[in-house]
Amino acid sequence: MPHNVLIGQLIGFVGVIAVVIGMQQKSYDRIVLCKILNSFFGGVHYIFLGGYTGMVINLASIFTSGVYWYRNKKNKNNLPFQIIFGISFVILALLSWDGPISLFVVAAKLLSSVALGIKKPRVIRFLNSLSSPCWLVYNAFMGSIPGIVGETLVTLSTLTAI
Repeated sequence: MPHNVLIGQLIGFVGVIAVVIGMQQKSYDRIVLCKILNSFFGGVHYIFLGGYTGMVINLASIFTSGVYWYRNKKNKNNLPFQIIFGISFVILALLSWDGPISLFVVAAKLLSSVALGIKKPRVIRFLNSLSSPCWLVYNAFMGSIPGIVGETLVTLSTLTAI
């Protein structure tokens, strides 16, 4: 395994730890913090694997998660932002197109973006569990070992927390 791929895999496992911890949390704040950490480390990990759509979408998710967190703290309506972010994710996927496999990233991110716009941890967990199969396919295609392990753990972790 080339050094850059090994480094990417190791960085990816840091993101896996963050998201598994996040899905066990009862607090919206902690779930969002763990999602932000997962998005950062996941985005960096995809750089090393050549998964540009995964990288761009994950790094953009840091911003969107922060916006949702802030708006939910102020009890603001997130629907306009869910629509704007959804459109933005589609545009970002087109700009970083890795081929048809990028459609799985868009589907996953649309589900999880809608999830974070809702302040109910149970709904977040449920919608995130629906995005996991999409990420699993993308991760298998990209050769992301932590992505495959992570999505499997997230699915199991989410099912126990729901």
